[in-house]
Amino acid sequence: MEKKIILGTLGGLVAGTLVAVVIYMGILGSTAEKWMQDNAACLNEMNPGWWIVGGLVQALFYAVLLHKFGTTTFKGGAIAGAWISFLMVLYFGIVNASTFKAYTWEWLPIDLAGNIVSGAIAGGAIGWIFGKLK
Repeated sequence: MEKKIILGTLGGLVAGTLVAVVIYMGILGSTAEKWMQDNAACLNEMNPGWWIVGGLVQALFYAVLLHKFGTTTFKGGAIAGAWISFLMVLYFGIVNASTFKAYTWEWLPIDLAGNIVSGAIAGGAIGWIFGKLK
């Protein structure tokens, strides 16, 4: 079990991070840059090391849940990953949009879409790994 969780976590981290980078730094790069310019006063210097730590925690969370769900396929992992992402980011977005000026209601659907896609790919990778490590 520990081997599956560790390898699933690492696979989910790599897959989810790569997709998130493509979405947020590539496809949505100009939108994210404008947001950073508009909110420069409240931003810290970005440290990719902490992004990896955060991604590792999220991938571990997904791996534990998908293991408990008994997921062993890419499709099953992708569906579960999309739902988990949707619910987590919806909660996070509602709380932040209602609390902080920097996180706007306009950003919430963009954030939801990007996170659902990256969560689905991460979940799919974890499910695929779990299926290979029976």
